[in-house]
Amino acid sequence: MRDIWFLITDHKGIVKVAVLLIAIFCAISIGIGVYTTSVQTQEQQKQEQKAKKKERKKQIKKSSVTLTKAQQKIVDKYDQSTAQFSALLSSNIWATYSGTGRTLYFTESSIIIADPEANPNKVEKPFIIKGLSTEKVDVGEMVNLTRYNCAYESDDDKTHVLTVDKNDDGTYFKMSIDVENNGTNEEYTRTQAAGSFDIDGIDDGLSEILGNAKDTIEDYVREQCALFYPTAVKASCNGILTADFNANEYRLDFSLEDSDEQQLTGITVIYHLSNQECELM
Repeated sequence: MRDIWFLITDHKGIVKVAVLLIAIFCAISIGIGVYTTSVQTQEQQKQEQKAKKKERKKQIKKSSVTLTKAQQKIVDKYDQSTAQFSALLSSNIWATYSGTGRTLYFTESSIIIADPEANPNKVEKPFIIKGLSTEKVDVGEMVNLTRYNCAYESDDDKTHVLTVDKNDDGTYFKMSIDVENNGTNEEYTRTQAAGSFDIDGIDDGLSEILGNAKDTIEDYVREQCALFYPTAVKASCNGILTADFNANEYRLDFSLEDSDEQQLTGITVIYHLSNQECELM
């Protein structure tokens, strides 16, 4: 025992040094751990912010509407639920149930109303969310839907209301809104733009007559269908070119089909020879 006691006594200094070194090592490890965690947290926050900005850019279309300072202040101060609802609107296309006629697009601060039968056929107005609430509703056979009640301001000093009903799995969306401000709401459904779009019916003979106008006409048809008929996947030309040399223009008729090969509508494209531009008749 005495030998053991002397051994411990002789090594007290060594033990103290060892304990001190262990304490220093632990302190350094904790410090490094805290620093690393802090750096990781900051890096994660940066990545999340970048991801949010990227998603925001993807969801929100560019607006050409100039807001007042008061309106911009409201948009900048959207809370999380309001910003999410705004993203829901802007990341989708809203079409009438028939699939033809008026189509709505949203940006962060505006609503775009596209109607091929209206003049002008595209109108953009401010869309500023002033208030948002939710409730559970039953609509016919659709039960336990979440209804968003959105109060918004547009190009007048009045407050308007739109509602959006959705089910829990996100397969059902219905919007009710009065875009004409005539006191009558119209119903819209969320729709996905066609992933592909084909044009046929312009044969070699017709292509030879049209020359460079063929590409201009086809590009125009694609643009107009993307705007007014987002569910169309195919435009078929009837192969008949009507030339009006008094008006200095060509006319071509197309029928539009959806992914179920159902005809949506027909359109007539006028190509002006004088300025090489197109318009819908």
